[in-house]
Amino acid sequence: MSEPKVFIVILNYNTINDTLECITSLKNIDYINYEIVVVDNSETVDCYNLLKDKFNEYKIIRTDENLGYANGNNIGIKYALDNGADYICVLNNDVVVEENFLSKTVEVLNNNKDVGIAGPCICEYKDRSKVQCAGASISLYTGLTRRVGKGMSYDNKDKENMVVDFLGGACFVCKRQVFEKIGLIPENYFLFFEETEFCIRAQKAGYKLLCVYGSKVYHKGSATISKFGGLSYYFLNRNRVVFIKRNSNAFQKVIFSMYIFIEAIGRILIRREPKLLIKNLICGFKADINEVHSKERKQFIR
Repeated sequence: MSEPKVFIVILNYNTINDTLECITSLKNIDYINYEIVVVDNSETVDCYNLLKDKFNEYKIIRTDENLGYANGNNIGIKYALDNGADYICVLNNDVVVEENFLSKTVEVLNNNKDVGIAGPCICEYKDRSKVQCAGASISLYTGLTRRVGKGMSYDNKDKENMVVDFLGGACFVCKRQVFEKIGLIPENYFLFFEETEFCIRAQKAGYKLLCVYGSKVYHKGSATISKFGGLSYYFLNRNRVVFIKRNSNAFQKVIFSMYIFIEAIGRILIRREPKLLIKNLICGFKADINEVHSKERKQFIR
């Protein structure tokens, strides 16, 4: 049987060096039947021109406006679906891959009809023996997530493929039929929880999600995100509320509404987080769950 056609979608936003390193690592993979699509969300045309110059054998798409993680990736996903993709790999540009990461993941998807999405074990870029995330779980009562295997040694981790609630947006591979059945990655979040909802929707549609132990990549993480302020802090807290509003049942929402403010008070008193946290959570409760207002985005994206 011939290899399924895989499109690897990479989103670039003002971090050209990371993207160059990511694509360079992809040139060494042992999977043959793949294409790379880079979607450039950068503020200036310089990144786009450099990518076109360095990698003219790949499809490079420039967006007119930065509308977030999901929107940028969806542009690449739509291109892949229109051009015969069997599987689509969404890959963060700050990831470096092992040569067999894709072949190992595709093998699992090929051999398991009930698995719709699979992803590698994501390890730390600086300490490659340490697991960053091997899939994750989430509670629809609290919105709390738990990254499986976080901080463990890769060699000491359970070597079985694991069924998980969701796979991190840094890298996952999805069958074409999943997109055709549940749609694209939801774009209302702008940043954080969009891949979580996509995975939960796939679960509800009857697909299993697996973290593949034998597949491994290395993720730098976001060095530009500040701890208690700015874009990430706002959307991480706001979107936790939006996620619960969109995906939990009525009883779960009641429990969450009581829990989240008790937790917030504890975070302010014990962890010394700013009172701004309360405002961000209230923004989530007030938010239109079907869109991110442009006013909110423009507070952070110029």
